[in-house]
Amino acid sequence: MKILKLVVPVVFLFLGMVFTANSQEKSNNKDDVFVIVDEMPEYPGGDEALRKDIANSVKYPEDAVKKGIQGKVYVTFVVDENGKVSDTKIARGVDPSLDKEAMRVMNELKTWTPGKQKGAPVKVSYTVPINFALNSGDSKEKSHSKVNEKGDVVFFIVEDMPEFPGGDEALRQFIATNVKYPEDAKKNGIAGKVYISFVVDENGKVADTKVARGVDASLDKEALRVVNLSPTWKPGKQRGEAVKVQYTVPISFALN
Repeated sequence: MKILKLVVPVVFLFLGMVFTANSQEKSNNKDDVFVIVDEMPEYPGGDEALRKDIANSVKYPEDAVKKGIQGKVYVTFVVDENGKVSDTKIARGVDPSLDKEAMRVMNELKTWTPGKQKGAPVKVSYTVPINFALNSGDSKEKSHSKVNEKGDVVFFIVEDMPEFPGGDEALRQFIATNVKYPEDAKKNGIAGKVYISFVVDENGKVADTKVARGVDASLDKEALRVVNLSPTWKPGKQRGEAVKVQYTVPISFALN
């Protein structure tokens, strides 16, 4: 296999947000792990601090670099009542070396502010996709972007990330309010997590919505429908200019 030369590893992070179409008053399983609560867990310093800490902690495995292995690892974990990260699992892996590194980094995160339900700290499930990408000596800014089919530059991470009106909590509530659990999926006991990828363009409009990872046709369709209802975002900016930014949102459909 050809070995890449002058490789500069870069790690991109898309924060995962998990939502449910069901009541917030009931937990997602017998161990009382919630997927959405009144007050979601918060990393010290917020989402931007979480992005930076993960990016600074990740060490691209040398074996993966030599073999040119790259891809997106989805890590699921629980923020417990004390804000500790536990029950870390690979929801979707790429390669054992990348999966192991993603797990290591997530397990070494700082203590969070725990999530709360009715004022009491509870366990909350969270998902973070981490993208391992190799480049061959290009500038850092180029490694943070791609050119789509239309010839437009789409960034993965920028200096000012796109923001849903009202912030992350407002986005959670928007999705939770608008999701309608497909009746057919209910009858057949189908549940799972749908990952939706989309672009927030220079005007803050949501475009190019796609199912990055699906569960069932009915759930995938519903997740796409809700994301396409999204109001205008505050666009992301790079060097002071509004740019297109790709975003990924996991939506969890859970039957109680």
